[in-house]
Amino acid sequence: MDKTNHISRIIADKVLGQELSGEDAREFEEWSKATTENEILFERVKSMRTSREILALEQEDYGEKMVVRVMTEKGRRERRTVRRRFRAWLGSAAAILLLFVTGWVLLQTGHDLFPEKRVLSCNMIVPGKVEAVLTFADGRTMNITDKLKEGELQESLRKEVVDQNESAYHTLSVPPGGEFYYALADGTKIWLNSDSELRFPASFTGDKRQVFLKGEAFFNVTPDSSRPFIVLAGEVRTRVLGTSFNILAYADEPAIETTLFTGRVEVSVEHSLLKKILTPGMQASWTDGARDISVREINSDLRSLWRDGIIVLDDDELESVMRMLARWYDVTYEWKGDRGERHTFTGRINRNDDLASVLSMLTLLGGPRFEIKGTTVYIY
Repeated sequence: MDKTNHISRIIADKVLGQELSGEDAREFEEWSKATTENEILFERVKSMRTSREILALEQEDYGEKMVVRVMTEKGRRERRTVRRRFRAWLGSAAAILLLFVTGWVLLQTGHDLFPEKRVLSCNMIVPGKVEAVLTFADGRTMNITDKLKEGELQESLRKEVVDQNESAYHTLSVPPGGEFYYALADGTKIWLNSDSELRFPASFTGDKRQVFLKGEAFFNVTPDSSRPFIVLAGEVRTRVLGTSFNILAYADEPAIETTLFTGRVEVSVEHSLLKKILTPGMQASWTDGARDISVREINSDLRSLWRDGIIVLDDDELESVMRMLARWYDVTYEWKGDRGERHTFTGRINRNDDLASVLSMLTLLGGPRFEIKGTTVYIY
């Protein structure tokens, strides 16, 4: 084992609380005092939090295979030892393990262990916040920039029921870099993601409850067997009686997706005979012009974690990741390097981190180099 891999193993053991031998302890002391960068690296890794500061592996077997592959190449540990220690590290230490294992891989290919150096940034891009604009049916607008004003929003809409036609539709718009939670008149709860729009009435009348969505939202629908709840997102109609589901319907995404968490929903395409019934754990996807609605089984719980500040990646292409980041951090991005080079990512991104930190982790995990200028991210 070369010196770089040897000291990396010692650092990992030190951070994870392993007792170092006398020789290892001496080598760690020499390494940590050799340069300021070494001290910074160790302190940073030691203080990291799993979901907040790095991309944590989503699947245990994926992480295990990654660890085993690296360890086998270096001849350091048998598979059974790696499996036992990896499972013991699940939780906060799993993120640290991933950082160092990835670091070992990158060191072998000549990459820099300090991702900060590879994300040039003249300014800090902070994550999104609670923010929305309510446009009433008569054209009046109200800005909502704080959670405390949710009550004010509800009160304003209650007045609309009295002052205007209760079936008139209002529009709740969440800008790029924003998110918002709202409860409809029937008690249905809706979480709107960034760059999204919901059209809804102040009160539901008639034999159905219908809203219109652009962007992404999670719905927890209040049961009402006499009045189905209908969401129109582009050409896709989702019809339910009482359930929870997520709809992704951004104009720049290749497909409209409906993911079911509880209950049962019917997904159909307007002006066609296409129709699918979903049960929990299923996701329907439809691309404009497609001859059918595709359905697959997924871990639906992961699909709604954006409400809790986490973006889940599952073998996502870099282009897809950048679209998500652009919406949340309210930035644009441009390619400067080889756009044909394929980068995929599996793990989690904490939406509360600043953009430079997120891009640093993507670089560390084998992604390209990034540069932030103003509100534009350049990809090299």
